[in-house]
Amino acid sequence: MTGLFKPCCIALSVLLLGCSEGYPGEDAPLISPFDMGNEQRLLALNEIGADAHPERRWRFELMHGCRLEVGHKRGNSRQLKQVFELRRGMDVDVAFDEPDQTFDVHLLASAAADAPRLGTLLESEAWTDAVQADLLLQLLIRDCGVGTSAPAG
Repeated sequence: MTGLFKPCCIALSVLLLGCSEGYPGEDAPLISPFDMGNEQRLLALNEIGADAHPERRWRFELMHGCRLEVGHKRGNSRQLKQVFELRRGMDVDVAFDEPDQTFDVHLLASAAADAPRLGTLLESEAWTDAVQADLLLQLLIRDCGVGTSAPAG
C-alpha cells in the first residue's frame, strides 16, 4: 500500500502546485472605502461602471472642486454626460427598476424622505455593485472639497 501511496502524493502535490500558477504569492491588501481618498474612490467607481451592465458603461470624473461628471453610454450610441455639483447634505439611493431589471443608483437633493432625484448615477444588474457604488458615492460627497482650495458654493 505504501508503494501506491507515494506516487499518488507526488501526483497530488504537482497538481496543487500547478493550481497556484498565475496567482500572486501574496494577496494585495484590501482598502476600505472609508480609508480611500476621493481619487481612489473614483477609480473604484469607474471599475464598477465598466462592468455593472453588459450593454451600458458608466464613467465618473471629479472636476473643479466638487463637480461630478457622469458619462453614460449604451451600446454603440454616443456618450451622454451629466454634471452634478456635489454638496454636503445630498444623498444617494439604490432602487430596483422592475421593467429594466437593474439596480439604479440615484443622486438625491437631500436625505429627506421626499427629496427629489437629481439624476441616475449608475444602472447595474448586480445589487452588490449598486450598493458598493452607493457607499463610494456617499463618501465622495462627504469628503468632497476636504483638503482642497476649491471655493465653497
